[in-house]
Amino acid sequence: MDENFLLNTKLAQRLYHEHICSLPVIDYHNHLPVKDIAKNRNFGDLTELWIAADPYKHRAMRICGIDEAFITGKASGYDKFAAYSSVLPKLAGNPLYHWSNMELSQVFGIEEPLCADSGKRIWHTANRALEDESYFAQGLLRRFHIEYAAPCCTILEDLGPFGEIDSLYPSLRGDGILPLTTEFVSQLGQNRGGPIRNWEDLKAAFSSRLDEFHQEGCRFADHALDHGFHYIPDDGHNERRFQQLMSREPLNLQDSMALSCEVLRMLGSEYAARGWTMQLHAGAMRYTSSRLRSMTGPAGGYAGIGNCAADDLSGLLNDLEQKGSLPKTILFTLNPSCNEALSVLSGSFVEQGMPGKVQQGCAWWWCDHIKGIRDVLETFSAYSVLSVFYGMTTDSRSLLSFTRHDYFRRILCGWLGEKSERMEMPRDYELLRDIAEDICYRNAKRLLGTALEKGKT
Repeated sequence: MDENFLLNTKLAQRLYHEHICSLPVIDYHNHLPVKDIAKNRNFGDLTELWIAADPYKHRAMRICGIDEAFITGKASGYDKFAAYSSVLPKLAGNPLYHWSNMELSQVFGIEEPLCADSGKRIWHTANRALEDESYFAQGLLRRFHIEYAAPCCTILEDLGPFGEIDSLYPSLRGDGILPLTTEFVSQLGQNRGGPIRNWEDLKAAFSSRLDEFHQEGCRFADHALDHGFHYIPDDGHNERRFQQLMSREPLNLQDSMALSCEVLRMLGSEYAARGWTMQLHAGAMRYTSSRLRSMTGPAGGYAGIGNCAADDLSGLLNDLEQKGSLPKTILFTLNPSCNEALSVLSGSFVEQGMPGKVQQGCAWWWCDHIKGIRDVLETFSAYSVLSVFYGMTTDSRSLLSFTRHDYFRRILCGWLGEKSERMEMPRDYELLRDIAEDICYRNAKRLLGTALEKGKT
């Protein structure tokens, strides 16, 4: 992979090298290990940094028949790395092949392709580098020109570490809130210093906690609306459902879902009041292999693709809009067959003076590869307005995954160059440059408001 990797036209090369490659990174949704970064963790070896917490790599190794002992089991760090080294050449055509070689090249300066024969040399070269403080957790982040990165944290997590790290800001993760449970409400009450007895108490507790997130620079919240999500409008019975929940009387599935939808409406209104962006991740079928889930946990890299429920998403957005409390919203789908539906839906919820208020998100999870990214670009440009696209975010647990912004930028520039050569886009360099800069930086920057000034609202 040379300097013009994925840049197949002169225009693409000029766009990327003269303008796009040097733009700062705004990564508005990821799962970075905040405690590791706050402690400026020194990773003991390349497996600790690169393989241990990466479900993409784990999944690929399993598909290739590698024993679990060499993936998440008790094998040594070197043996796990050697197993991945033996697998990587077989992954040609999978984004991991590109990502892995880009990470070795851009972070460690290792240009030799990783394989079983080169594995030991690369292991020793990278491990020597990891001894230098510039390769500790905070030094790794500085390598990527990050202006704003937003790791997810639950509403009950300690926000203290964020105040110690430049460019790192919390984003609210809705997991743990829904479906609402008695235990969660009790914990939230303890966090807020008093019991939660009714719906108004619950709203006040949420509002108080969201103020603290906002003060720390949070401008994004996300909720997983997985396969099976069904939207239920307010029917006036949610206070009764809440009291039933707090009395520890079991709710049936319909009542539980109705209460979850009421919480979503309430939180959406809170996000809108603070100028936050709501991210809705739809279409993940997280319960597939019970064996793998019990063995590796809920983020083990084995989720499947389900339905994105565009009609249910529309119902939620419409009810929020009717109340005048629809926040800026990004709709991510794990199901590529839903790309068109979500891109079209973006034109149904618009607001004067707010370009792209509701829009489809970038290619997500299993779709985060050349085909998936190009498919979203094609869909977004055909069914929405490409220039308002918020662009890339990593959604990753790996400190090295910011190379995926470079991957996205190369794909975008390559795609624009090819479209221009075929006369499907204007042969207007300045116009295409502005569109690319908007997508790769300025549109996401516009979402932040004053978030980069910590401590100010």
